[in-house]
Amino acid sequence: MVTQTVDLQVQTKIDSSTPDMHMHGRIITTKIVGVTFENRQEVIAKLQMGDRVWLEREPFNTYDVNAIKVTRNNGEQIGYISRNLARSLAPLMDRLGFPIRGKVYLLTGSCYEDYSLGVVIAFKMPKAHRTNHTDPFNE
Repeated sequence: MVTQTVDLQVQTKIDSSTPDMHMHGRIITTKIVGVTFENRQEVIAKLQMGDRVWLEREPFNTYDVNAIKVTRNNGEQIGYISRNLARSLAPLMDRLGFPIRGKVYLLTGSCYEDYSLGVVIAFKMPKAHRTNHTDPFNE
């Protein structure tokens, strides 16, 4: 039996000057962009603070190869992570190969008098760690 150690550690440098983003330890709080397109206001109107959201890579997005969409637990899209923050996060998410879980931290705006609704989310950067992988075919 052969045991391999896979290093999943990813060096991530998040630009702390990114507008509308705050970082405390591994927790990032950020405003979602693109919330006024494709009936997303209706999706946001159904959200409650604390609801689970998912950050998913969208590498074939025609506007931004680093795009990270934000969806509800049921798959409905809320919007995107800002372009500046996505530039830092996309390489990490590509290396990890899975979505990052977050939650609705704050709901902003109003649906009255032509104001739009907004969303602030919080999510935890995955912890860099090492895993052991046993290859059962090489015994």
